[in-house]
Amino acid sequence: MTVAEAVGRAGGMTLAGLFGVLARLRGSRALHPVGVCGTADLRTSPDGESGVRLLDDPGPHPCLVRWSRATGRRGEGYDIEGLALRVWGAAAGDLLFASTGTGVVGRHVLTLRRLRDHGPVTTLLPLSTRSGPLLLRLDPVEAPGAGGPPTAYRLLVSAPGRPWHERGRLTVTWTDGDCTRRHNPVGHPPAGAWTHPLWARLRGPSYAASQQVAADPITTEEIP
Repeated sequence: MTVAEAVGRAGGMTLAGLFGVLARLRGSRALHPVGVCGTADLRTSPDGESGVRLLDDPGPHPCLVRWSRATGRRGEGYDIEGLALRVWGAAAGDLLFASTGTGVVGRHVLTLRRLRDHGPVTTLLPLSTRSGPLLLRLDPVEAPGAGGPPTAYRLLVSAPGRPWHERGRLTVTWTDGDCTRRHNPVGHPPAGAWTHPLWARLRGPSYAASQQVAADPITTEEIP
């Protein structure tokens, strides 16, 4: 086992322990326990052959989305903004986005925001693809109504340390409620992408531990 593998495994087990305890204490998700769900349509502008169906096929790609805050705070205090995306069809897979900066370093650093201060969200860690590691980013482009999440985002893509390139648009129709949906970006990335073994060792155990209890609410119809 290499040093990187050992560090990844040790970090993953530590996070798994913390997430498991938090999930049992809350009786629900360890993080992002409260959210808003909706359906979405993702259309992309292919630019080369990344091998990732989501980026190489213009779509439209039907999606399910969930917007949330990391600690579940309902007030105006600062929190981490999150957006979970489940893609259906030939490009099927899960993606998790979190509020970060957009610079070379900042895109890998979580950023706190107030409840209505929506901004860029990225995958934080790159996806592995046949064309190399890629980060995805969503920028809100339409102001939400009545204080809700944005109804449209620009999709941008970048290799680590490289400039961002706009590649599509996500249009969302939000519901009035939350959902039980679980996302697994490590074990179920979009078709044609995969998780680097180091990130899998670091993140995989925490997702499994967080799911030791059922998510609330317990009754919500899913749309395939």
